[in-house]
Amino acid sequence: MQPQKYGKLTLYGPHPLEQDDEGHLKYHMADVFPDYWSMIVGNGLHISLAMDFIEQLGEKRGRELDDKEQQAICEDLVALIMRGHHVMIRSIPDNMEKCFRTADLLEEVVPTEMIRFTGRRDSKVREAFKLRGESWKMTPRYFTVEEIIKQINLSKVTVGTKNCYYYKVESGGRLITFATFAAVAESISDFKEFKARINEVVDLYQRKNKLFVRELDFFNVDHAVFDFSLIQKLAEYVNSIKIWGKAQRKKADRLFLAALENFKSAVSPEFQYDDPNNPVWRNYFYSELNEIPPTEESMLGISCEFNMNIHWLPGCRIRNGRVDMDPHVEEPVRRLIEEFSRLYGPLEYINLGRLMRSQSAKRAAGSYREVFIAVLKQKHGETEQIRILRKVMRNVLYYLNRGHSIKKAKQLAEGYLEYTFDRREILSLLGVNTPVVGHLSRKEELPGIGAVPVAFFDRPYIDGLATDKVSDFYYEHDGFVRAQAGLLGYEAGLNLLIGRVDPDTGAVFFGDGDELLQFGNNRFEPTGLVLADFTGTFADVISPLEKFIPYYADYLVDMLSRVKVKGLGREGLIEVGEVFIEAMRKRILGTREILSGSSRAGRMIGELVASRDEEVNPVRLKWEKTRQRLQNLNVDDFIELFRSDVRRKLRFYRA
Repeated sequence: MQPQKYGKLTLYGPHPLEQDDEGHLKYHMADVFPDYWSMIVGNGLHISLAMDFIEQLGEKRGRELDDKEQQAICEDLVALIMRGHHVMIRSIPDNMEKCFRTADLLEEVVPTEMIRFTGRRDSKVREAFKLRGESWKMTPRYFTVEEIIKQINLSKVTVGTKNCYYYKVESGGRLITFATFAAVAESISDFKEFKARINEVVDLYQRKNKLFVRELDFFNVDHAVFDFSLIQKLAEYVNSIKIWGKAQRKKADRLFLAALENFKSAVSPEFQYDDPNNPVWRNYFYSELNEIPPTEESMLGISCEFNMNIHWLPGCRIRNGRVDMDPHVEEPVRRLIEEFSRLYGPLEYINLGRLMRSQSAKRAAGSYREVFIAVLKQKHGETEQIRILRKVMRNVLYYLNRGHSIKKAKQLAEGYLEYTFDRREILSLLGVNTPVVGHLSRKEELPGIGAVPVAFFDRPYIDGLATDKVSDFYYEHDGFVRAQAGLLGYEAGLNLLIGRVDPDTGAVFFGDGDELLQFGNNRFEPTGLVLADFTGTFADVISPLEKFIPYYADYLVDMLSRVKVKGLGREGLIEVGEVFIEAMRKRILGTREILSGSSRAGRMIGELVASRDEEVNPVRLKWEKTRQRLQNLNVDDFIELFRSDVRRKLRFYRA
């Protein structure tokens, strides 16, 4: 075995990135010995590679190493696994510095972007990376929603019956979900088929493959609740009977329902429906199916729609107050980090990730803007912060593209920032629960023009359930549907008045992910609502309010169509609809009272808009149009028109 030198690293054996005829990595194991500045590559066991290295080192020294020397080498070993697109370093939670030294050596033969670490489930490992500003090194390659859904669908398999399972490629096992097990009920009228399907479940569950993995497992079950013996009992019964009569079928049905109810009680509500379009189910199931460790964003505890949607980026390390940029940092990221340091003062650490797709399906198609998530801790701060950065669409480049001079474009861009902050202040005075928004900027070079500022809105991450991400199981709870109807009806009343629409298409922005439901101790009864993003406020202050009735009516009808509360019935749905409608009426009347001129909030808004330069900030004109439209509204007639549209679309609805 001829050693080769790569910078400060001595490599024994083949190159770690050597490929076979099909383009896959040829070798899957390697050991690095950082104290010896050495690496050995091959297949088989890590300890076998270590013994080969000891032998090579002995030949180099011209003598056999003694037991103490061999022990020191084995203790220095850091294991590597080469898989797919990555070379994985096996983390040592109590000695991550040794792993980081290993990574430094490994960079002599492997591109930095290919190096990843195991141990994302370990809090010590995550903290070590976070403090170094290197969360990106624990992140696997990014997957799109379309890829994930495709892979989930491709994993569906059968064995010998109509039972549907999901195949786990890595381990060779299969998963059966509550929904796919429930589908066995469709065969109960056919004794032969029903018997075969039940027996297959029992047989596969009791088998293990060559990797000692169960051939079949039950997805997301709490094993303290799940009772497999109930399925066994059903199998024993159907195997014992000779005649499939009415009595036998009735008993089999009873036994099946007992097993099914037990399965359901052992599974979290959000996993009782197989729904690839639900990000909670999709991301968790895909991770389970492919045995992917938890992502950094899931460990942060942020909303499920962020999971597998953040591409963590090379950034910087902060040591003794000095910021050292990663050699692979993108220039825009470098400038954002510098701006964070300027605005937030000395930082202990910062990790930046780029949101890979819009959280709102409505905006994903055409108006998506660059969005970052920042996880940081100020040097003298007590808690970690999670910030959301959204690129300002109407920036200097936006106005330059519309024929303005560079001087005028900068004035208009600054005016738009002021207009945005004014709108947020007005909403707050009108009683909207919306976070304080700041901004930071970075410089970008434009050919022939030079450096221009590019601004990002900066707000805190807000925990909550986005209204467009509400899973079906919530609609089984009466308390949830009534509380949600009241909160959304109240929000809709103001959303309507402020003309919150897409300025380009006129599409209404409501219920599409900007509103977050807040919960107290009862996870099925929301207690409040936060408007996390007020994009589109005052975009349409001209159209008569009646124009928007069809959209809000469609939204309410769609919401009511999802209700699955047992025993609620038609009259119950009507009551829920009225909760929404009456809350909308209350908000409209309450806002009119605020705008009457006698209220403190009304006076403060008037003073704010009167001080603005209309050439660059249209808030005064927008506000006046909003007031006039509301003053001219006959609220009773409007509400009756809204109720009539809902009634027509539901057909059975009666006020």
